[in-house]
Amino acid sequence: MKSIITGTTVIISVLSLYGCASIINPSSPSKNVVAKTSKSAKYKARKAGVPLTKRLLQAEAKASKSGKKVLEVGRKMTLVNKEIVRGSCWDYADTVYQRAGFSRQYQQRQIIFKGSKRKGPYADIAQIKPGDFLYYINHSYGNIEHSAIFIDWEDKNKKMALMLSYGGENRKSPARYRVYDLSHVYHITRPKEI
Repeated sequence: MKSIITGTTVIISVLSLYGCASIINPSSPSKNVVAKTSKSAKYKARKAGVPLTKRLLQAEAKASKSGKKVLEVGRKMTLVNKEIVRGSCWDYADTVYQRAGFSRQYQQRQIIFKGSKRKGPYADIAQIKPGDFLYYINHSYGNIEHSAIFIDWEDKNKKMALMLSYGGENRKSPARYRVYDLSHVYHITRPKEI
């Protein structure tokens, strides 16, 4: 019996290996790309079926002026340019902030909340706003620390949020939009208002 391997088979296999949360082709004329959540988060999205681009634009509309700038730059880097920023998850989020005009060097960021990974305290989720740069315990990947940019709540009661996240570990892939459990956020950085 012969096996037939198509381009689709290869793409699906590669995406499975990398745990891809969504497939986005910005050059495609179709605007019906659907946001999908990470299977590793073990959470079924209530908002499944809503196009990802629509969700991102809705989050940008709700954000402060500075938060909107961060979200716009992150969206362009991720979906339009499909940029790869080699390094850690922190490096990617920091690059988004730098390109949006919020430099660490010139103190254009403010720390909203600071706890510790191991002992807490952990942030009240009411403090989190679109465009915030969060450090949290990644419960879907060995309970290690992770940094990503908050987009919007998937289910605020369950502390599940859509995040702009780079997998880190010097991966040769762009960031992606995934749902994460934010029950243990220990640091919130926000761009200063412009």
